[in-house]
Amino acid sequence: MTVSNEAVIQVEDLTVDYLDRQAWVNVVNRMSFSIAPGETLGLAGESGCGKSTTGFALFGYRRPGSRIRAGSVQFEGLDLLSLDERALQHIRGAEIFLVPQNPASTLTPSMRVGRQVIETLESHKISSGRREAEERTLELFAQVGLPQPGEIAQRYPHQLSGGQQQRVVIAIALACQPKLVVLDEPTTALDVTTQARILRLLDRLKTEHGMSVLYITHNLGVLAQICNRVAVMYAGELVEVAPTAELFNNPRHPYTRGLIAAVPRLSAPNEDREKLRGLLRREELPPGCRFAPRCNYALSECSTQLQALTTVGKDHQAACWLWERVAEEVG
Repeated sequence: MTVSNEAVIQVEDLTVDYLDRQAWVNVVNRMSFSIAPGETLGLAGESGCGKSTTGFALFGYRRPGSRIRAGSVQFEGLDLLSLDERALQHIRGAEIFLVPQNPASTLTPSMRVGRQVIETLESHKISSGRREAEERTLELFAQVGLPQPGEIAQRYPHQLSGGQQQRVVIAIALACQPKLVVLDEPTTALDVTTQARILRLLDRLKTEHGMSVLYITHNLGVLAQICNRVAVMYAGELVEVAPTAELFNNPRHPYTRGLIAAVPRLSAPNEDREKLRGLLRREELPPGCRFAPRCNYALSECSTQLQALTTVGKDHQAACWLWERVAEEVG
């Protein structure tokens, strides 16, 4: 698919803090990225690095005990961070939709799943009446590969498997034909076979509907399958952004290299894999490069001086002064 350069959504210098024991702790720092029409951008990183917080910001969402200290999220000429809740409700679901890790958190347990899709169509005025909404619901269930859509529509969420629940949520996401879908670890809780089916489904639906996708996960193997580009995040900051094949073949940031090296390979399942040194500890982050305490390449000045994303190849950026040394070892 050819990806347009005109962004569907543009994030600029997003900075988010959480309140912890009477003090503000930075969780997302100076994040800037865009997603083009029809593009799937993967956002990767360890647990706790700020991936989900970034994803929720694309809805203008602020969790209790948090503040958006700086930045903007531009969607169709609107800064979502400046809109009130009423204005955001018109965009959420209709224009931007979230598919979470746990589909049960989205589905209402006391309502039949078919009715939940119908309510989505009616609330956003997608259908002209109940009959059309019912027909559209069955079409959506068939489109996402649910067997016997009429029977599935009459079931409650607890009567469905995890994979079926996730397909229902995806059907709800498609109901209003949103321009952007945010997928927050949508297959993590599923078994490997169901995960593969959902990934194939998502890839097909993205192509058919031309929607843009932000796919959030710690699983690099998933991103390699469905993303046009991958953005790697560490301790709230972007450290590398590149087209998918380029990132996996030529990682330029030590953190990215460590993540890729740690992925098991089917061709060598018993091979000892390189491991990232240490753990992400936010209370120990230095004022300079946040990855410096765990980096095998770090110089003394890395811990005291900030490093911004810089061009290291075609459409490839990394936030590391020593990217050439990393490139020599990878190459």
